[in-house]
Amino acid sequence: MVAIACLAGVLAAASSRAPSPLGPAVAHADAAQVLIVGDSIAVGLRPFLVEMITDREVTFDAKNGRTTPQGLRALRFELGRFAPQAVVITLGTNDGSDPRVFAARVAKALRAVPRTTCIVWPTIVRAPRKGAYKALNRALRDAARRDRRVTVINWDRMVAKGTGALRDGVHPTHDSYRFLSHVTAAAVRRGC
Repeated sequence: MVAIACLAGVLAAASSRAPSPLGPAVAHADAAQVLIVGDSIAVGLRPFLVEMITDREVTFDAKNGRTTPQGLRALRFELGRFAPQAVVITLGTNDGSDPRVFAARVAKALRAVPRTTCIVWPTIVRAPRKGAYKALNRALRDAARRDRRVTVINWDRMVAKGTGALRDGVHPTHDSYRFLSHVTAAAVRRGC
């Protein structure tokens, strides 16, 4: 198992800032805030990420079966409450297979996040019964190439190589949730 390095120091806590023309008005800006918005993958990451990201306040808004449009509503709501330093998004698993539709949804998510906030987004892996997903991951990687704030975690490639395992074709095993959480926490600590 991958060893988790100890985190040095604690980031500065709350600060205020004026509403940005690039994002929503912010009621509470917190430089040490990490926002995680997603579907059942985020639900499964929760216990591990809370253990791994100890130097920042972590807020979860995750629900099983959530689609990207539902996640976008949650993302906008949470961004109205906080100005996070990092946003982790796990959406797309419950969407259709049209890459153009998904690319438009990803673009909406990126526009909603303030320009100073980094974004971590693991790729999609799902069972064939849920529809093709490789083109969705290409759309996500294309968006990351255009937007330097975005770090894509190549979860699909990790699963294909056997680094990660799925218990039902969609959801990671216990150990793989821990591994994906480790990779996600490392990306957040690097500032994406």
